[in-house]
Amino acid sequence: MSALRRKRASVTRNILSALASFVFAHAQVYAAEPCGFANTAIRETEIEDFFLCGADLPETARIQFDGDGVTLEHLRSLEKCAPGDDRPGFHIALKAGQGNGQVGVRFMDPSTGSSICRSTITLLPERDIPEAAWRNAMPPDAAKVIDVHGIATRYFDFGEGPPLLLVHGGQAGGSNNSSEKWEQNVQGLAEHFRVIALDRLAQAGTANLPLAEDYADYFARDAEHLEAFVVALELSGLALVGHSQGGWPVTALALNRPELVECLVNVDTVMVPDDLTLMRQALSFLMYESIFVHPPEGPTFYSARRSIALRSPSGNNITPEKAQRVVDQFNSPKTRIARDHMAAARMTPLHPSFQALKQEAYDRIAAGGLSARSLVIWGGKDPQVPLGLGEQFNEMLAQAGVSTALEVIPDAGHAPFIEFPDVFDNLVINYCRK
Repeated sequence: MSALRRKRASVTRNILSALASFVFAHAQVYAAEPCGFANTAIRETEIEDFFLCGADLPETARIQFDGDGVTLEHLRSLEKCAPGDDRPGFHIALKAGQGNGQVGVRFMDPSTGSSICRSTITLLPERDIPEAAWRNAMPPDAAKVIDVHGIATRYFDFGEGPPLLLVHGGQAGGSNNSSEKWEQNVQGLAEHFRVIALDRLAQAGTANLPLAEDYADYFARDAEHLEAFVVALELSGLALVGHSQGGWPVTALALNRPELVECLVNVDTVMVPDDLTLMRQALSFLMYESIFVHPPEGPTFYSARRSIALRSPSGNNITPEKAQRVVDQFNSPKTRIARDHMAAARMTPLHPSFQALKQEAYDRIAAGGLSARSLVIWGGKDPQVPLGLGEQFNEMLAQAGVSTALEVIPDAGHAPFIEFPDVFDNLVINYCRK
């Protein structure tokens, strides 16, 4: 047993039984007694996540329903309930079947048979979703592959007009990174642009680097790969959109090939200044997510749902397909190889090699090297890269003489283009089609 698993087992064994409060999906505390989610509703056929949190919970819990129409889909103990909440707890997923009305839910301590707390679930009719909303905008068979300096590179290509390149975040070995992150944006944007979305180097459907030692220069190679991809497709007059770590290669491309780029959009980007106070917030969140959200063996469908929800405070557009994609990508042998090589090189945005690349980019920007119009888009509730860092980044660009604007989507988290796709698309269209 690993040290981490021994630690978790030890903490779980020391949890005692008592009353607790409930925390609904996105760590919102409900004051209603006794379980805290009285009159909570679940729509027919849908699954909702709940969190039972308290200092004195039993090691295990049993769910008992007073009535039909709700089933238990998932129950897992948590060492720490939420970022900033060190209480232990349980992650519970309930699914509504057909019908309506109310179902009582009782949480039991199986060791004593006593009731921990109880509440009521209201069953609602199935959500009325237009048929078009179920259509996969980026089906795998629509993907194309191009050789980019020996790297088989997967991409999608939609629409006509000036080219718009969408560059996802994450890094090699990650499990929630692919061009498909833009699935809710490509149709709306393709009404105004030729929209191209690629899988970045050693991620999703794009081939890994050939040698283990190549990953020691991952960030430099990532930028080189994006530039070579643009050249291979003979693109010019570009609008570039980069999310999170994808903000690095698009900014590098705008600096290295200014003649090709007209508009640069950084979305909750990694290119922010190193403000230690604000970065401490982000690192605390990332530490929680990496240690306490997923089981030691890796993401499950339900832990992936939770991970996405922690970054999506609005709760919008968290779908089963997105959660399953995280699990599938994590379990891919190709992803595992890249993850192992990145870990061996200790390659993250905190690595000195990336810090040097970012500082060089800052110096070039300060010297007037960024000529493209700049748009910075941020989720107002981003827990991973706080808004204050985005404000500092935009101010740095403005002070360097860059034509730049900051747009905040107030209720969004780290990926505002997923939570509020129409708002995001309109910001890009209105700014980059000038």
